[in-house]
Amino acid sequence: MKRLINRQKTILEFIRSCDEALAQEPGNMEVIRLRGLMYNIAGEYDKALTDFEQIIKDNPMDSSSYYLKSDCHFNKGEFDLAKRDYMRALKTQFETKFTHEDINKAIILDDEDLNDIKTIIAHEKQQAIDKYFKGEAPTE
Repeated sequence: MKRLINRQKTILEFIRSCDEALAQEPGNMEVIRLRGLMYNIAGEYDKALTDFEQIIKDNPMDSSSYYLKSDCHFNKGEFDLAKRDYMRALKTQFETKFTHEDINKAIILDDEDLNDIKTIIAHEKQQAIDKYFKGEAPTE
C-alpha cells in the first residue's frame, strides 16, 4: 500500500512540475505530452485527452499524441474511439492513404494485433518521458 501511495505522490509531483514549467513556457509540447501521460497513468483520462488534443490541434501530424490518446480511450473503455485514434496515429506516422471510412471499418483481429498495439503504446509512453528528460536519467 505504501508503494502505491508513493507512486501516486510521484505522479502528482510530476503533474505539478509540468504545470510550473508550462506557466513559464505555455507552448512546450513535450511538457504537455508528459503531463498528459501522467494524467493517463493517474486515471485522469479526460485531463490527459485534453492535453493530447491540444498537441494535435497545434500539430495535426503528431502521431505520438494519437497513440497516447488512443490509450486513454482504451483505459476509459471507449474502444471505438481508441481504435479511431490508433488508426489516425498509423495514418500520420506512415503517411498512408487511410480514409475516414477505412478508419471506421478497421478491426483488431486477434491477440497478436492487440499485443502489437500494447507494444507501440508502451513505446510512445517511453518516448514521451525520454523527450522530456532529453536523455538524462532522473535523479532520486
